Amino acid sequence: MKLVVLAGGKGTRLGLEGVPKVMVPMGGVPLLERTLRGAIADGFTDILILTGYLGDVIEDHFGDGGSFGASIEYVREIQPLGTAGCFNQVRDRLTEPFLVLYGDVLMDVDLNAFAGVAKAKGGAGTLFAHPNDHPFDSDLLEIDSNGRIVAVHPKPHAPDDRFPNLVSAALYVLAPSALDFVPRTGMSDWGRDVFPRIAKEAPLFAYRSCEYAKDIGTPERLAKAERQLREGRLERLALGTSKPALFLDRDGVINEERGGLHAPEDVALIPGAAAAIRSFNQAGIPVICVTNQPDLAKGMMNWDDLRSVTGEIDHQLAAEAGAYLDDLFVCPHHPEKGWPGEVAALKVECDCRKPADGLLRRAARFHNIDLSRSWLVGDRYCDIAAASSAGARSVLVSTGHAGDDRSRFTVDPDHRAADLASAADIILKELV
Repeated sequence: MKLVVLAGGKGTRLGLEGVPKVMVPMGGVPLLERTLRGAIADGFTDILILTGYLGDVIEDHFGDGGSFGASIEYVREIQPLGTAGCFNQVRDRLTEPFLVLYGDVLMDVDLNAFAGVAKAKGGAGTLFAHPNDHPFDSDLLEIDSNGRIVAVHPKPHAPDDRFPNLVSAALYVLAPSALDFVPRTGMSDWGRDVFPRIAKEAPLFAYRSCEYAKDIGTPERLAKAERQLREGRLERLALGTSKPALFLDRDGVINEERGGLHAPEDVALIPGAAAAIRSFNQAGIPVICVTNQPDLAKGMMNWDDLRSVTGEIDHQLAAEAGAYLDDLFVCPHHPEKGWPGEVAALKVECDCRKPADGLLRRAARFHNIDLSRSWLVGDRYCDIAAASSAGARSVLVSTGHAGDDRSRFTVDPDHRAADLASAADIILKELV
């Protein structure tokens, strides 16, 4: 698979002189060199670099790629064409699926795993996606239960927008058919102009990951990325690294229990929950929500309703504390029949509805989570039973249902706490 690298940025906001943005030093190594060495190690040795400002600096450093174990070609923009418009210069070279990465992103991503999933999904392409602590100025994606992107919301966003915190992280696998959506002339941008149109007209998918991929476009983000590189954050979050995670039930732990949450206007975070989640984000520990949502099966809500509620929770977490959930795993099933309008396909026995541990095990497989070092915080004993079955430790909180299903279970939590904030204090002492 050919690798196409966008490397035309000036780095004006970084105050760089005589150095293009992608060559900013990171840990003593130019950022683009660090990125390309990782890609080449993953087997991506056929590389096309799209340059612009000070492109000769990049060409002089990498040459034909032979000394790096790759074959590198260059195409330089004569005038700025945007992140998508510049592909008009290379359409004839991209006749098979290709990988696109932005040279101003610090990343540690298993590109083989990403490309493998993308090729299996097919369609017009797959976008690498994750949440971040600044969704308000990021391109945001909405996906359905199968991971297909149903809407792309380019930055900037209005203050009252309530989209899920799922950010397009400037890493794509695209089919040649994606280029049919790029205007033949003028400037165009993948996030602003092209992906919103593709999402409406052709299959486009998201690949959600906990792996590290952060842009370094401002001095603050550059300094943060350099610090996290020194601290080993990239390696700890790598797909190949087995890592602990914090699993959270949703209703009654993150947000107030409403006896079924069907509309965004009913979302209210439990005091201290956002700050608690943020403390795990800052520690580099994935936070994964695992939630039973049986009202999907009962026909009392649909996937669009769930997406709206998720968007509101994500918005409030980000607005209150810059916090985010790394992933969300939902059980939509309910085994008992008899509700008007119920969805027959979801009225089944399953292995994901807590107290079963299927949600935790699915998350562990996808993100390489070490369940024996992980924790789950829940407000019911069915949560605690799921953690116990998966081999994780647990905390029962007094918010939400406060363990009102005790009579159905004999399992006990490892700890009890007043709320998620108190539980976080207990867990972080063990993990950090």
